[in-house]
Amino acid sequence: MNRKIEDYIRKTFTNNKAVVANPTCYIYDLQEITDRINEIDKYKLPNVSLYYAMKANPNKEVLKHVLKHKEVSGIEIASIGELNIARQIGLDDMSKVLFTGPGKTPQELEEAVKSKIRYINVESVVEAIRINDIAKRLNIPKVDILLRVNINYFLDGASEYMAGMSTKMGIDQSRFKEDYSYIKKLSHLNICGFHVFAADGVLDYNILLKYADFVFKFVKEAETVVGKVKVIDFGGGFGIDYTKAGMKFNTKDYFIKLGEILKKYSFEDKEIILELGKYIVGSAGYYATKIVDIKDCKGMKHIVTAGGVNHMRLPIATDRKHPVYIVKMNEDKLYNEQIEVKNETVDIEGPLCMTEDKISWDEYIENANIGDIVVLTQSGAYCYSASTLWFLSHELPLELIIK
Repeated sequence: MNRKIEDYIRKTFTNNKAVVANPTCYIYDLQEITDRINEIDKYKLPNVSLYYAMKANPNKEVLKHVLKHKEVSGIEIASIGELNIARQIGLDDMSKVLFTGPGKTPQELEEAVKSKIRYINVESVVEAIRINDIAKRLNIPKVDILLRVNINYFLDGASEYMAGMSTKMGIDQSRFKEDYSYIKKLSHLNICGFHVFAADGVLDYNILLKYADFVFKFVKEAETVVGKVKVIDFGGGFGIDYTKAGMKFNTKDYFIKLGEILKKYSFEDKEIILELGKYIVGSAGYYATKIVDIKDCKGMKHIVTAGGVNHMRLPIATDRKHPVYIVKMNEDKLYNEQIEVKNETVDIEGPLCMTEDKISWDEYIENANIGDIVVLTQSGAYCYSASTLWFLSHELPLELIIK
């Protein structure tokens, strides 16, 4: 964790009255988001479009900042609620919106059709029929869609899998021709391409390249049946490192090699869509919470913090720890024998009435005292909004912005 963030945290927990009263917060560094977008834009190919997957972090200030960058073509939403947030921050060009996800309700589909967003990623024949019926009723000639296909390829080496196995995501590749034939007959739909998001959290770019080659082969074969398609949407996939090892997804080599594969299949004229969320905002976020107690119980110490899995659920939900840092606050001891941590392995736990309330575990800590701040880095994606924020009705953590 860099000195800028450490100093900001120390000042915030000293001078910000709201944080002093409720000593837990998320911090988002907008410059880190800009750096990541610029890095992608520096290397991406001319036919690659970058969209922000706003499910990663729907904070309005973060969203506004992302959309200020001309390098970002738009947003990917997974609910009409997300679309409403985007509208609230001033996004009125619906051609910048993609709508993905299984289980879209008829009401959501109608709002998407009325809004004339760029593409709806269709997950099933049922969804296609609903969209067609809505368009017919609203007298809309054509709705542009992408068909989501669950490709027969297990993309090993990811943190989360969505294809290559039995999931609720998309149309099974084994049923593709049959389902495509039915959907193609629906007169108010225009099939523009395929959505093939398979897995997330990949750090080795070679894994994604092998998958891209497999997808391009599928598309080449599919085009003999469906005709030429314009768009291949790979969804996300770029991973960030949740250790302190400093590993990083190699965007430069990924795009160089992707260009070679595109040339192999003569696909340079197709639009390749990337919906990146975690990769754009994940490393820009920090979760900070004050140590309110330290206990020694049955031979092991426990750091108890003001916020727990109600504020930061991702580590325990994914069984993957975030990098942990301690910001020293040098508060006076309450009594001489007060317990502290010195070069020990501890669990770091929140205030909830459950033993599973851990934001880190088996964590080696050089030194920590009551009053110090525990900081979990890599907390900009799927953290605040994915937590059980109202469990036990604790105060919500503030979301602070470093501009």
